[in-house]
Amino acid sequence: MAERRNEAMNYTMHFDEEYCVLYVKTLAMLTASDVHQLMPEMDKVFADKPCRYVIGDLSSNPPGLLTKEARQAFKEHAKDFKIDKGAIVGTNHATRMIAKIAISIMGLSEIVKFFKTEGEALSWFKEGER
Repeated sequence: MAERRNEAMNYTMHFDEEYCVLYVKTLAMLTASDVHQLMPEMDKVFADKPCRYVIGDLSSNPPGLLTKEARQAFKEHAKDFKIDKGAIVGTNHATRMIAKIAISIMGLSEIVKFFKTEGEALSWFKEGER
């Protein structure tokens, strides 16, 4: 899948067939509108895939807080959103805290971890396949 970038949205995403990983890179703080578009797009990408791994790259995300509306949007989509494992890379202290809030709201704390590099995340994904 080629990288998709909607100029109105604060993220890009692409699926890596070789590693069976959906990469999502945030370019700014996600808004409720972003979340309402991103979550269904992710489900569509995963519809015919044998695995559901996600790497979220927050390296371009500025510090700040998720709005109440964005938190509510994550909560709304959480009930239908399923992944095998998720990894967050490119965080600093502030963005890590924001990501932890979103992960917690979605009930994914047990299957999403933080890593310094994508390579570490990919290794962790593969651990379950052995």
